[in-house]
Amino acid sequence: MEKELAESLFTNLWPSQQIVATTGQLNALGLSTRALEAGVRYRLVHRMRRGVYIPMHQWQDQPLWVQDKLALMGHLVQATALPVYSHFSAARLHGLNVWNCSPLIHLSAGYNTSASTLPADVVLHKLDTSESEFQELYVRGVGMVRLTSLRQTVLDCATIAPLTQAVVIGDSALNKGLVFEELEDALAAATGRRGVQRARRAIAAMNALSESAGESRTRLIIAELPIEQPEMQIWLEGRLGRFRVDFMWRKLRLILEFDGNIKYLDFQLSAEQALILERERENELIEQGWRFIRIKWAHLNDPDSLKERILRAYWAASAAAAA
Repeated sequence: MEKELAESLFTNLWPSQQIVATTGQLNALGLSTRALEAGVRYRLVHRMRRGVYIPMHQWQDQPLWVQDKLALMGHLVQATALPVYSHFSAARLHGLNVWNCSPLIHLSAGYNTSASTLPADVVLHKLDTSESEFQELYVRGVGMVRLTSLRQTVLDCATIAPLTQAVVIGDSALNKGLVFEELEDALAAATGRRGVQRARRAIAAMNALSESAGESRTRLIIAELPIEQPEMQIWLEGRLGRFRVDFMWRKLRLILEFDGNIKYLDFQLSAEQALILERERENELIEQGWRFIRIKWAHLNDPDSLKERILRAYWAASAAAAA
């Protein structure tokens, strides 16, 4: 098949409401197996897994975390029953922040099976909870899926994930409305379960005030320092209006902002207007004696250097406050 014909077929026949589609769905719309093979050959589509495709422009150049979500969609559209999605897969379905976690598909069931009988990208966990911790969720382009509840998902992730990954997920769930007491109840019910001690440490470190994975990671880095811990998400008033900062040492007049994200009360500002106002408000605070630490995602990849930066700023602010 010529490339021009393949391009025409995919442009006209791909289902407009779906990003990810199965071979059966595409065949039914007129995209034959031969056309799909040509689509892959000409890089018009990406074969995500056997029998599942996505338009190449929806896949290539996407950040890894987006591709991980799309890979989950690839499993959802192909599932013939209603499996229970759990752990990191459930976290993604709940819309939680998931940082540096495996893209593997996580399912839970009340039975064991040999890993050799599972697809290479699927992990099956032995179910450790009752059906009361299941819920159904409608996913556009897929339909209804079953997954573990929000609190069970956080607990499950915390039993197997390293501390930072578990805290990022838990912070996000708490920020979305999960009540901490519900999480503690789930933890108490899991007594004796494998990984529960790991989960207990992670849950103790969670905080609903972190609004992004970057803020969660920053908070954990600060928590390792031998200094007073900052207040979080504090609103400040100024002659230019009201705005919110990520971390603040009030007595030292020191502010730490992650990724330059000052939160404004007026959400109608354009990006350019917000940037100008941010600089004006920062200058106002500097004139009042406030100091700023600004960090970006790249700085989190070198926590030792970041800790040194924070300590230098903290001790300089302490000296200035004592003078």
